[in-house]
Amino acid sequence: MLEAGLFAAIGQAALVVGALLVWRFRTLTRPAVVGSLMAFGAGAVISAVGTDLVAVAYEEAGGGTTALGIGIGGLGYFLIITLLERSGAREKPEAPLEQAAMSEDGEVAAASPTEARNLFVGMIVDGVPESVAVGLSLHLGSVGVSLALVGSIFIAGLPEAIGVAAALLAGGYSISKILLRFSYVVVIGAVAGVIGYSVLNNQEHELIALIQSIAAGALLVVVINEMVPIAIRGVQRWAGVLAASGFVFSAAITWISGG
Repeated sequence: MLEAGLFAAIGQAALVVGALLVWRFRTLTRPAVVGSLMAFGAGAVISAVGTDLVAVAYEEAGGGTTALGIGIGGLGYFLIITLLERSGAREKPEAPLEQAAMSEDGEVAAASPTEARNLFVGMIVDGVPESVAVGLSLHLGSVGVSLALVGSIFIAGLPEAIGVAAALLAGGYSISKILLRFSYVVVIGAVAGVIGYSVLNNQEHELIALIQSIAAGALLVVVINEMVPIAIRGVQRWAGVLAASGFVFSAAITWISGG
């Protein structure tokens, strides 16, 4: 059980590594770099949604359950974020957004307080099903496969982590606050890995497929509403090309790991 939590945490540790890289190399907070990384990460997430979540859910439970889960996840995430916005639950950055790095046309290529909060929720939504999958694979005793899965999660998540951390730094958030938030996600991932190992392994395949498809729907909303706008602000038309590159990169990781 502890092993499942450890491997799940290692997979999510890309968040912390990405934040430290951005902090060490501050040029990563430049608008063009932020936009490039966010576009690349958006493509990687879309690929993961299609190959690691939707495809697996479809094979396990069919189109009806998968479509239902995607609808629930997308609408559910949208409603949660809408309620947070209406309640005024937003955190002010520690430096004015006007002082953040600017793009050539004067627009800030940084995460606003609302985008920062939504991206944080999205990272949790992204990490939980991945960590549950790690726990399930370890329960089967296939250590080699689980290591490949952990590695693919880490590598595929690193560009997204760098992009999010750069956007937060450009928006005025301190490295300590970013590391604290990302550490929360790592801890949540460890707990999800333990749950996957000890609880969900005994559940029906349809339930697990539904959970995966719910996560897929939520992630699609995160990509379009939060990641794509930041990418376009930073690199404009190049966002699509970079997203396609991220898609291929994430898919290649899945293929190499035997997914």
